[in-house]
Order: sequence, then C-alpha cells, then structure tokens
Amino acid sequence: MKHLFRASILALPCVVAVLSVGDSQTLPGTSQDRVGYPDGYQDTYSLLYALDRPDTRRILVTYGNAQAVSVQRGEQGNYPYGSIIVQETWTVRVDAQGNPVLDGSGRFQKDQLTGNIVVMRKEAGFGAEYGNIRTGEWEYIAYRVDKSVGTPPQNTGICANCHLQAGGGKDWVFRANLHFNAASGAVADGVMKNYKYLPGALTVTAGQPVTIYNDDVIAHTVTLDDRSVDSAQIRAGASFSFRIENPGEYPFHCTLHPNMRGKIVVQGAE
Repeated sequence: MKHLFRASILALPCVVAVLSVGDSQTLPGTSQDRVGYPDGYQDTYSLLYALDRPDTRRILVTYGNAQAVSVQRGEQGNYPYGSIIVQETWTVRVDAQGNPVLDGSGRFQKDQLTGNIVVMRKEAGFGAEYGNIRTGEWEYIAYRVDKSVGTPPQNTGICANCHLQAGGGKDWVFRANLHFNAASGAVADGVMKNYKYLPGALTVTAGQPVTIYNDDVIAHTVTLDDRSVDSAQIRAGASFSFRIENPGEYPFHCTLHPNMRGKIVVQGAE
C-alpha cells in the first residue's frame, strides 16, 4: 500500500457575510476605501490557502503579500503594518449529477471565479471607524471580478464583525493554523478530538484520498496496526492525508495514546 501526504500552505480572511442591506447598515463601516485593489496579486503574492467548502461547493483561494507571509508560527498575534490578505471564491467543477469532480488528490477543481474578491489590509491607525467592532488596525473591502467595488466602505462593518470571531490573539485573522501547520484544505474525512477519532469507523473507497485533521490540543498519530501507513506525529491544527489501495478492514491507533483506536473499511471501487 502507498500513502500520500497532501498539504497546502494556507491562511485567512472570511468570506463577506450574506446580510441584507438593512443588516449591513446597522454596523459601522469606514468613510473611504483605504485598502485598494491589489493589482497583480495572483502573480506577486504568495498562495496561502485553498480551502474546499463542502457546504457551498466553493473553493476559497487566499493570497498574502510579503508582509503577511513574513509572520512565523507563534507570532500570529501581531501582523506587520502593510500586510494584505486577499481571498477569492471559485465555483467547482461538477458532474452530470451535480457532484464535485475531484482531482487526483481528492480536491475540488476550480471552475469560475465568482462573487467578491475580499481584501483586508493592516496599517497604522486603520480600523478606528469600526468602533466597538474594531478588529485591531485592519480595514476591509470587497471588489468584483472587474475590480469595481462590490461592498462599499460604509458597509464593510459586516467584515469587521465577522473577523471579531477570529480573536485578537490571532490578530483577527482566520485559519492561520492551516498555514502554520501545513494542514490540507481538503474536505475532512475524519478528525481527532478529545483523545478520540471521529468517526470511529470510517468507510472509504479503495485508492480514495483520505484526510484526517487533528482538532485536539495535543499531537496524535494515525497508524495502521499493520504499520503500512504511519503519519508520525500530527500536531494540533495539522492534518494527514493518505490512500489505501486494497479493499478490507484496517484497524488503526495512535502510537502516542494507544487507547485511541479506530477502523477504516475500504470498499472496492465501482
């Protein structure tokens, strides 16, 4: 059997929330666009993350400029001034039944760039106009694909309000664990939580990529009892992806916490 690591470099802003005009106008925004459309970002910024969204069947593709990607693990609480993070939303390729068509790594495939391109920028003194929903010194704006403004500055309180959930300890930036822990943005097949594999029994198709996330606060492993697949330590916030080529039942365990056990049932491909 072969196993395959599948990881991507990831990080961070949320998609602009879908609220009514009335809802957005109740939140404080900014009086002007000080963020600016980042021309050429796809060529000059670093790819931070590609996250498959199974609920919306969308792919969130996020880029960061040099200042944003300079942040190291353990330093996320203070992004440097000049940091810019950009997030695109793509539709996914689907088959005749409307199901996502996966690539060889089990990932969604991009179809069309759609919706708003959301940009967040940090500069000294930014964010004051957001008032009680201020997220440090970040300001936000959303542009359409044609670079015109999609969400005007006075309505960007919906962005600040959303990023409050990320917390000041992360400098109001979402999903940095995907970047710092080299976690995959693939749809999760299972997670490790509170010293338990969820689900305890996982059914997959032979040769299908399988992705397990560590959603606990301590490192674990995914190790088949026959040792044909061994993740080594998967630290909190990271993930492990692999394939099992032959049908059968494969019990697995955590080598660090032997009472953590699970089973993978591998079915033949149709």
